Amino acid sequence: MLVDVFAGRDHKNATPTGCFHFARSPTPGEQVEINGKIRVVTRAWHQPGSCYAGAKFAILISEQVAPVDELEPSTPAYDVAGEVV
Repeated sequence: MLVDVFAGRDHKNATPTGCFHFARSPTPGEQVEINGKIRVVTRAWHQPGSCYAGAKFAILISEQVAPVDELEPSTPAYDVAGEVV
């Protein structure tokens, strides 16, 4: 599933991080690994108004909670080429 990822405290002030492929849509409270950092999903929503080819689902992630060596993500993220990031 292609997902738009935003980083920040709230959706209005969030910074776009990119589009990533996930095996399934992440849910709030779940840990995901993006660009070598473990992050916590704080919000997830559907974007039905998106009238373009691309992600129709988005998540908001928090700051890093631990180095990748210490935690395992519950849902791996894949970049556009299908590689785990």
